[in-house]
Amino acid sequence: MGSLQSLIGPHRLDALGAWAVTGILIGGVGRFAAGGHFDWAVLTALLVAIAVTVPFATRDLETTVPAELLGLVAVPVLVRAVGGFPQVTPFLVIAGVALLLAVVLDACTSLTMTPRFATVFVVIVTMAVAGVWAVGIYAADTLLGTAFLDGQTELMWDLVTAAAAGLVAGVVFELYFERSTRIARLRVSGADASEFDQPDASLPGNGTHHRIAARALQAVLGVLSAFALAQGNVTLFVNSGGPLAITFLPALFRREYGYGMNTGLVLWITVASTLHAAGAFELYEAFGWYDSLAHAVSASLVAGVGYAIARAVERHSRAVDFNREFRATFVVLFVLAVGVGWEILEFASGGIASMVGGEAVLAQYGTSDIVNDLVFNTIGALIVAGWSTAHFEGLAARLSGRVGRLTSSE
Repeated sequence: MGSLQSLIGPHRLDALGAWAVTGILIGGVGRFAAGGHFDWAVLTALLVAIAVTVPFATRDLETTVPAELLGLVAVPVLVRAVGGFPQVTPFLVIAGVALLLAVVLDACTSLTMTPRFATVFVVIVTMAVAGVWAVGIYAADTLLGTAFLDGQTELMWDLVTAAAAGLVAGVVFELYFERSTRIARLRVSGADASEFDQPDASLPGNGTHHRIAARALQAVLGVLSAFALAQGNVTLFVNSGGPLAITFLPALFRREYGYGMNTGLVLWITVASTLHAAGAFELYEAFGWYDSLAHAVSASLVAGVGYAIARAVERHSRAVDFNREFRATFVVLFVLAVGVGWEILEFASGGIASMVGGEAVLAQYGTSDIVNDLVFNTIGALIVAGWSTAHFEGLAARLSGRVGRLTSSE
């Protein structure tokens, strides 16, 4: 087990290197601003602000982020300063910001996380910021008459680039953590899950009502799947049979792992699956609000999974500790990242269909559809982050013994 906090400490020679890199970044801020690249000036200034937080908070100029880590994060800034890779470097800088933020939060607040979780956090933040960026520039083009976007394809390739940049940065940072001599190796036992147990919240109605409603919706999905199979409609079968299979996951968990999921949560999963399956019958095209509703409901489930993962990591290791605000933030970032990943899958589905012929299994309906999906994904995430996390405490307890790879640095 590794400790992020062990990266921070008073090292005179290392501090000189860190301050040298910080000086170079400050020079970069001036160069970008003078050249009219104010977005890059802001990004670089953000790196500087995070880098100096530790020495200012500790009131010790020799206590800094490791010079080699800060230098690694500064590489994409230097590459962009000489005009290289303008599409990729912004997202690599965002990944660097996320990593430095994780280190600083661990060092200067009550939050604690392991290097492995910090790496995952970097990937999630990079993809989530790409989603926010997509919504922001679309809103600017629509409301202010700007021309940042040049169509759906450009937007999707930007999201693909962001995802690739986040994954590459995650791999690089993971390798750094594995080889860094400053990472303290700790032996930390898992926490007793009973310390965190909370009763599951329920939807209106009792367990019998929930089961009846879930079975009825499963029957609807079964009819839709049978109809698609009889018609030989592969796209419709995938969009109905896939959600039907998802509704049987709670029963699988109960049989394989002895986890009896709260009946309200089972119904929640079934409703989300049915909404998406029914949308394949041209409901998305017929009713503009239907797609938004389906994405908000399904995003609430994804948000619950993100919450359960964060809580399970806490349960697994006493070296990890999050507060309520961080959990809520992680939930929203997790949903945004998954939403970006889903849009990339839809984009890939369309690309494959255009190469081999036939209809795309997962369809996109333009730039506005992509942005609308991301917005309502976020709304679903905010609902769970604010009010419904208790539904997923039971799932978090079950996951707590299976998240060792997120807390270990070995």
